[in-house]
Amino acid sequence: MQSGNKEIGDFCIIGEGEAKNTTIVNRIPMSDENGTVLGMVSMCMFRNPNELKKLAEKVEQLDNKVNFYKRRIQSALSARYTLDSILGESTPLTLAKSRLVNFAKTDFPVLIQGPTGTGKELFANALHSESPRKNGPFVGINCAAVPFELFESELFGYAGGAFSGANKEGKVGLIELADNGTLFLDEIGDMPLAAQAKLLRVLEEKTVYRVGSTKAHAVDFRLVAATNRNLDDIVAQGSFREDLFYRISALPLQIPSLSERAFDIPVIARALIARMGKDDLIITPETMETLIAYDWPGNIRELRNVLIRAVSVGDGRKIHVQDLPPTLTSPNRAGWKATPGPEAAAGTTACPDQQPSTQASGKTIEGFSPPLASLHVMNANAELSLIRQALEANNGNMARTAKHLNISRATLYEKCKKYGIKRKDSAP
Repeated sequence: MQSGNKEIGDFCIIGEGEAKNTTIVNRIPMSDENGTVLGMVSMCMFRNPNELKKLAEKVEQLDNKVNFYKRRIQSALSARYTLDSILGESTPLTLAKSRLVNFAKTDFPVLIQGPTGTGKELFANALHSESPRKNGPFVGINCAAVPFELFESELFGYAGGAFSGANKEGKVGLIELADNGTLFLDEIGDMPLAAQAKLLRVLEEKTVYRVGSTKAHAVDFRLVAATNRNLDDIVAQGSFREDLFYRISALPLQIPSLSERAFDIPVIARALIARMGKDDLIITPETMETLIAYDWPGNIRELRNVLIRAVSVGDGRKIHVQDLPPTLTSPNRAGWKATPGPEAAAGTTACPDQQPSTQASGKTIEGFSPPLASLHVMNANAELSLIRQALEANNGNMARTAKHLNISRATLYEKCKKYGIKRKDSAP
């Protein structure tokens, strides 16, 4: 009362002798309108210092729990892949990656298009990782995998009691979770029409209304959509809104199919095998030729399945042509078409028993002819063949082979690693 100052969390000794007790109190002076201290209020906060210590420990435990769950949420809502995760150096892929980097610098919607299995989700993750929003959440949803009746509640969230069975406290939607980050809508061509109208309003107004609520929640996110369908066709069919299509397709990013970048198959194959824990497994040159020559209608997803089968049925040391499925080794497989051969000209049917490595190398097989290969496939086949021939001519000596090919020894080692070529495979 004499000083007129507050005393917060001060020690106060009450009683004497055995009845003496140290408490923790707050003392606040009370003044009139002229500032004259008239009295004071004293409040006991803790009966003894041990109570304060216990509270501090409890607060610390709660703080640790909050930080733990924050880290879990950040981990769950973060991008799993970066630009380095996209393997390959072929021209179509390099062009796509270059555009990705340029698009990442902006905040406009991006529409990723490409066949099934080309890695559209990987590109979306990389786009987020390269963007200014990389420290924000990355929230993805597969529009084709969510039941129609649950789609709006998943995307927009819902208010408590909005419908039967709803959580009484409501639920935050994926759009709100993506605030200050990136929202990835995979297979957007399968989004219900009702949800498309709501999404369009969110994109225009930057606010979201939960199902069953009239309260608007401000959101700031970057939209990345992906599809393997032709959106022009489904817009014409009336199953996708034209105004939403123009809203999301400002920056189109086309992902090349695996057949368009067959040059990248060796490095992708080795990476897939490494992820299976089979780093020491060797892909024979003949097998690699077969993989490069195949059309891969299922793209990288199909390549992964083929390698899983080959690893499972192989001898554990090498992947041979016979370890591949018949779709890759049969003369009648996709990508090969029968043409009249010498026997056919003589009135007989030609179907000789050829070695798969010959079929895969791009050479003409009697009775069959390969389709026109892309420039990258032809270049990869030619380079692979030249390296093998040079190694054989120089008895596997890397220094002489590098000089023979007029390249550095480091470049030769890199190319041998890329194509899975071992000196002992090429040495006589």
